[in-house]
Amino acid sequence: MAEFKIHSQNDVQYVEIFITDEGLVVEAGLMHYYQGDIQVKNPMPGTGKFFKSRLSGEKVFRPEYHGTGKLVLEPSLNDYFALELQDESYIIDKGAFCAADMGITVDIAVNKAMTGMLSGEGMVQTLVKGTGTVIMEVPGPVEKIQLDNDTLVVDGDFTVARSQSLSFQTQKLTSSIIGTMTSGEGWVNVVHGTGTVFLSPVKNKHALLKEHIESLLSQQNKTQPKSKFQLPGCLVNLLTIMVISFFVYFLFIYYFSQLYQ
Repeated sequence: MAEFKIHSQNDVQYVEIFITDEGLVVEAGLMHYYQGDIQVKNPMPGTGKFFKSRLSGEKVFRPEYHGTGKLVLEPSLNDYFALELQDESYIIDKGAFCAADMGITVDIAVNKAMTGMLSGEGMVQTLVKGTGTVIMEVPGPVEKIQLDNDTLVVDGDFTVARSQSLSFQTQKLTSSIIGTMTSGEGWVNVVHGTGTVFLSPVKNKHALLKEHIESLLSQQNKTQPKSKFQLPGCLVNLLTIMVISFFVYFLFIYYFSQLYQ
């Protein structure tokens, strides 16, 4: 299998991947450079894989790199994390997949409707299974928690990976309305069973800065005065069609006037 090395330099991280007469699958657009006797293939996905990629948020085409040499992934302000699988299945964050050994299958996992909406994880997440290494992009350092018929309660969406064998749901922290109001907590994510959970509870400074800027921009947009007059969307569409129709009619008349002169 490939050898993966995660490096930090100048406050960014990048990944070196060494392959020897083997293959590697990389998310499209993440290859920074490669060196050696390496051939690149871009297999055409089937219909099922196409729709699954659209649902999971992953890119439809994933190039495969075969041969012997070194490949480097794009530097990132987020952190890279290597998830090691031994004939296992993990559900990871949507869009977190970066690269993996050829022995890894990338699929989708569908959460329950209420869980997907309230947990912050979304209706569809990425499922990786097999034997090998999966490189993920995460918002900060990763903490590993082992559950043995145990329950983990998380207030937030900072679970970056969990064993597929674990049950996952969203529920209120307390059953009573008064308890919910006085506890200061609302809906929480609950993971139960036997398996492994990887958390990223503390974001790195780049992710925190990005989150802070987005919050400031959101507040600024709320405070800006809205236009007093705004045409309904249907009226805008109707006016657009009328303008296009008039333009086509004008060209039609002009063409025939020139034809019969």
